[in-house]
Amino acid sequence: MSYKRLGFSFIIFFIAIYITLATAYAQVASSTASEQPAPTSISYQLPYPGMLPDNPLYFLKALRDKLTVFFLSKPLDKASFSLLQSDKDVEASYLLVTQEAGKTTLAVTTFSQGQDNFEDAINQTAAAKKQGYSITEISKKLLAANQKHIQILHALGQQIGKNDAQTFQTENERASTFTKQIKAL
Repeated sequence: MSYKRLGFSFIIFFIAIYITLATAYAQVASSTASEQPAPTSISYQLPYPGMLPDNPLYFLKALRDKLTVFFLSKPLDKASFSLLQSDKDVEASYLLVTQEAGKTTLAVTTFSQGQDNFEDAINQTAAAKKQGYSITEISKKLLAANQKHIQILHALGQQIGKNDAQTFQTENERASTFTKQIKAL
């Protein structure tokens, strides 16, 4: 009898942990002010990232996200999830610069991770196209997201120091390359 109770307790414990770590899909408008001529006002909303990378428990969120990607099978689902993760990373990098003092290096690293996820979303979309899926909707989302990422990148560029200027330039070139890749889809 006690083994059943112990097993039931473990199941309830893991369900409670999974529910608390569940992905939030709320969307929050991010306000970016930049002096550089950024793209026109983009109506694409970045989701609130939740836990920021400077949190000691962030590794649990990252582990959950890796497990989620592992269990997705369709390329369009993987592309949508990678786009969501990319958007969260970009928003997190913006919040690290604007709300946290002295976190610019972590913000640049987080933005770069977001661009890695964005590249994965583009690759998964291309794979979906090869498999015969309709990609018109996700392509529109990718293009709008890329424009928003460039807008955030310009806002970050004004607030980062000289140490991270080279990374900023690299990410700016990378975002321009993504625009070309999306239009080629």
